[in-house]
Amino acid sequence: MKIGKFDYVNNYLPYYRIEREGLAEVVRANPKEMITLLESGVIDYAPIPSFYYLRNMRRLKRYRFCVASKGKVYSVLVVSRNGKLGERVGVTCETTTSVNLLKLILRERNLNCKVIQTGFSKAEEILKTCDSALVIGDSALKALKKFKVVFDLGEEWKDLTGYPMVFGISSSVKDARECDDLLMSSLKWGYENFDDVVRSASKEFGMDEEFLRTYFRALRHEMDSKCERGLKAFEELCREYRLL
Repeated sequence: MKIGKFDYVNNYLPYYRIEREGLAEVVRANPKEMITLLESGVIDYAPIPSFYYLRNMRRLKRYRFCVASKGKVYSVLVVSRNGKLGERVGVTCETTTSVNLLKLILRERNLNCKVIQTGFSKAEEILKTCDSALVIGDSALKALKKFKVVFDLGEEWKDLTGYPMVFGISSSVKDARECDDLLMSSLKWGYENFDDVVRSASKEFGMDEEFLRTYFRALRHEMDSKCERGLKAFEELCREYRLL
């Protein structure tokens, strides 16, 4: 079995046991790259961007594992040097879902600015030509230390709708229930051995243990009823604003 994994700290806990014990071949990629890997058959199962799933859900299978936030997500951020949005928001090249989430939030908040797709993933590069930057994953975690947060998109979504934001949904082209079962089992093990996983992540990424505890606990990895409602709300707003 070849299982895709977002190559970010946010997937460290659920995949920890699988990778440590070699229970499956894990292929790492960013969200945009994951789509190509799944569609081409390089991998059997993976979390893919929620927006892409909603556009293709009639032909894709969906499972329990997800990448979602209860409120603050810490790793999907709009940042700037002065804490202001500005007229030009540059968007990381790694995103599919978050850029559309940003567009929804800007429209719902009646904020007028230009959203610009860039070829960069790091805030430093994007901010050379834009007033603010949408960054995700580990680039967002690094940006937390260097720049001021304008929006945490997980928090903005929760304030707007009252629901979790589902950024990634586990999917496959052919049946891959055993992959999902394996990942959910690894997720359960990760929570049962939370302190060990946090210590390991701290050593691997050079990050503060207390922050990692907060970060891992801010994430949801199972599509429960609240996540389902959050995903439905995202779909409805995307359709309302003609993004889907």
